[in-house]
Formats: sequence, structure tokens, C-alpha cells
Amino acid sequence: MSVTVVVIFAGYSEPMKRVISSNEGLCRRVTKFFPFNDFSSEDLAKILHLKMTNQVESSWLYGFKLHPSCSKETTEKQRREMNGGLVDPMLVNARENLDLRLSFDCIDTDELLTLRLEDLEAGLVLLSQ
Repeated sequence: MSVTVVVIFAGYSEPMKRVISSNEGLCRRVTKFFPFNDFSSEDLAKILHLKMTNQVESSWLYGFKLHPSCSKETTEKQRREMNGGLVDPMLVNARENLDLRLSFDCIDTDELLTLRLEDLEAGLVLLSQ
């Protein structure tokens, strides 16, 4: 009985090419490559909106929503370096900024649960540090 083994190496194109070419045995055995384009700002916005609208109760953002003003783009550098991995850490940072932004005496439930553009922008700034 013959067994076929499939191994998937996933990563950014250029670093993966260096990894594969650094080992003669891998070079000979890895023959198929499937490059994917980086996500655009629009793609990342769609991912972010999906995460915010399809929340499960166990999510750390459960019950939170985006303010309608949230429409600015990420930088090319951020998209290139983090691609789809940008959304979750940005949301974590935005939630932390929301907590810092609100006063202790805020009792407006809507305000307590709404991420604003300034929260997302602060989340992106923290990613750059």
C-alpha cells in the first residue's frame, strides 16, 4: 500500500522561497507553490466587519459594535507585514483604548460597547510600535 504525504509550508512568498532554497532536499521535493495576494484595505475592513457582526458569546468583543465613522485605511506597510493577521490585534488594542478613553462614571451602555474610529486608529498606532 502506497501512502502519499502532503506537507504544506505556509508563509509570505519571499521568506518562504529563502527557506525552501536554503535546503537542497527541500528544493527538490517542493514543486508546487500557490502564492496569494495580500489583503487590501477593503478586504481587511470586510474581515473586521465580519468579526464584529458574527460574534459568539465566548468572544472578547461579544456585545461590542463599530461606530459608523470607522472607515479609514491601514497603511501599506501594516498590510504588507501583517496582512490578515492585522485585524485581531488591532481590535484588542482598540478595545483597550476604548477602556482608557471612557470615564469611570460613564453609564451609557451604547458608549461603553462602541468602538470608535479613534479607538481603531489608536489600535493601529500601537501595532506600529
